[in-house]
Amino acid sequence: MRYLLLGPLQVVGETPQTITAPKIETLLATLLIRANQPVPAEDLITELWGENPPRRVRAALHVYVSHIRKRFTGTAPGTGVLHTHGQGYLLEVAEARIDVTELQVEYARGRSLTGRNPAAALAAFGRAAALFRGPVLSGIRNGSVVNRFGRWADEVRLECLEGFARTSLTVGRHRELIGELTQWTEEYPLHEPFREQLMLSLYRAGRRGEALAAFHRARQVLREELGLEPRESMRRLQSDILTERVLPLAS
Repeated sequence: MRYLLLGPLQVVGETPQTITAPKIETLLATLLIRANQPVPAEDLITELWGENPPRRVRAALHVYVSHIRKRFTGTAPGTGVLHTHGQGYLLEVAEARIDVTELQVEYARGRSLTGRNPAAALAAFGRAAALFRGPVLSGIRNGSVVNRFGRWADEVRLECLEGFARTSLTVGRHRELIGELTQWTEEYPLHEPFREQLMLSLYRAGRRGEALAAFHRARQVLREELGLEPRESMRRLQSDILTERVLPLAS
């Protein structure tokens, strides 16, 4: 089995399984986030029920654990084996069977290659970003473990997309990048690095007027949403575009 957390939670065996029972989904997600670590039953109870557990909460937890054992784990080492561990549980699973491991590997590869092999870094960042299938663990926001993981994964995705854009500009892929950056600025309207990269991509593609318009749009959004002016690097880029001090226009 393979476990996918970077989008709706899925368990992939012969066919992908999307889990529809909320408590089972939350429990399995929590155990996967803490894969290969013992998780006390009290932590799982807090994750599932917060400060309002039912009267026979440990019996209810045992029912959900039994369901996960029957449907979403195996018995062979590495495939996802759910053990009782002291006063809690441990999901033993080979890290390669969890998509988060692949994300970490590709992201680290992209960072390490950025300065010496931009084309290879671009491919690595692209593979990392492609692992995201939608909002991370969409619909599961019951407790602190899942919430912290979701925030971490969103930050890594942003860094992967930034790295992808940065290395795309390095290898001269500015025209292809415009559509992608336009989409990302709509998704993350307050994320200034994407807006700067969009301005530079437009300028290098010979679309100077649109690059300046992108700056004015960024300023409008930042003023309306945060009451702030664009950061210094964006204002400097606008000045460079106005005076054509940035890299030459693409042919």
